[in-house]
Amino acid sequence: MKTVRLILIPLLFLVLPTLCFAQSEKEGFVQTMTFKPGIGFEYFNREVNIFSKNEDGEWVEDEADSRLKSYFLTLSLEFGLQAGFTFTPIIGYSVSDYDSLIFRKLPFSIELDVGGINGYLIGAELKKSLISAQDFEIGAAGQIMYYAGRKQEWSVPGLNVEGSIQGRPYWLRGTIGPVIEYKGFDSVFPYLSVSYNRLWGKFTLEQEILDLTGEEEKKVTGKGAVVLSPGVIYELTGALTLKGEASVIPRKGGIDFGALVRVMLSL
Repeated sequence: MKTVRLILIPLLFLVLPTLCFAQSEKEGFVQTMTFKPGIGFEYFNREVNIFSKNEDGEWVEDEADSRLKSYFLTLSLEFGLQAGFTFTPIIGYSVSDYDSLIFRKLPFSIELDVGGINGYLIGAELKKSLISAQDFEIGAAGQIMYYAGRKQEWSVPGLNVEGSIQGRPYWLRGTIGPVIEYKGFDSVFPYLSVSYNRLWGKFTLEQEILDLTGEEEKKVTGKGAVVLSPGVIYELTGALTLKGEASVIPRKGGIDFGALVRVMLSL
């Protein structure tokens, strides 16, 4: 919960000044709002730390790490307000693949490597322009995204008796940081963001073999806390906008990657 507060509190500081900014018609201001529905695709591939509970109920890091790959299709609706503030709720569908999780405390230990698990996404993005200097604009942006995997069931291989396992994962990802955007071109706007990033979640597995049952939980945390994201916003027409972004996540021993493409229609 401490990590959640570290992300949500700065997001509130982005929202509150805009919500409290009152404009009067007597002063010649008229509050306007723009709407941009969008459809997007995102992918990330990250190395993650795996934790299990010991006999005292404490989380202890496993010797073996794993990887989390996720592909998701999203629908979004960007609300644009005056004073350079945008709020974008997001829903979507994801396929997340945990590479080789080892569960040792069920009735029988098992190495789970079952491929992608379907699930649902819900989240939101916030962006606030802060400073404009010549052709550059500096702002702050944040995102929080929650994935809830559907409960899956698999048979236990290599048994002479009937047995099954059921698993359900979830993860939560939060980012916040500054964004620098170049406004010197007519319809192409490159940008760079440097974000604090946190990814964490759990994977719960249940095993049933005849009268033997057991449940075990793994905690997952992403390696790397800083994300470098170069991107570009391209206004194809007055109503159609294309956004593309790459993500680079340095970590000890390597680099992880991600990518995003989103098409938005101005209403």
